[in-house]
Amino acid sequence: MLCRNHIDVDAGVRRCARCGIPFCPDCLVEISGRPYCLMCKSEQLLDVRSGVDRSQVQYATILRRFGAVFIDGLLVAIPMYALMGVLIFLPASRGQEVNPLFNFIGIPFAFLSLFYEGLMLQYKNGQTLGKMALRVRVVRPDGSPMSPGQAWGRVAMRTVLGCLWIVDYIPAFFTLEKTTLHDMVAGTRVVDA
Repeated sequence: MLCRNHIDVDAGVRRCARCGIPFCPDCLVEISGRPYCLMCKSEQLLDVRSGVDRSQVQYATILRRFGAVFIDGLLVAIPMYALMGVLIFLPASRGQEVNPLFNFIGIPFAFLSLFYEGLMLQYKNGQTLGKMALRVRVVRPDGSPMSPGQAWGRVAMRTVLGCLWIVDYIPAFFTLEKTTLHDMVAGTRVVDA
């Protein structure tokens, strides 16, 4: 991870607690033990002066989480079904038989879905397009941006638990932080953005 302002510095680089962009120690200032960049420092100081406590994170509701997952699912499913339709109806309209390899067309789209979510969580400050639309994001338990390892670990656990999705989401109904099993394993929380 390289500093946004000093591309030759990679030692001691941390993410800003507010915007999530990586900076070196020279570009960060600590307020209440959390690092802030120059742009976010002034906003954080205004919050501190006004008495707003942004250290208390507001956890996203289960409905908003499901909505974000639904939107992301549509974004991946629409191109997949469009391609499947072309691959089925084009040969059928010419009187040809559908290729037996068509049964495996879903495999690349499954990997596409994984890469989409992992890359978006890693590079878009814990948000996918669905999470952006519903204004939620994935963070560490203290509210700071998650690491790339947490982003990919979360995606991997969601994939492993995908066949048992109802079991994965049961803890969210009973925990105060509304954590799912994949959140517990990855050490993440879903909060309002």
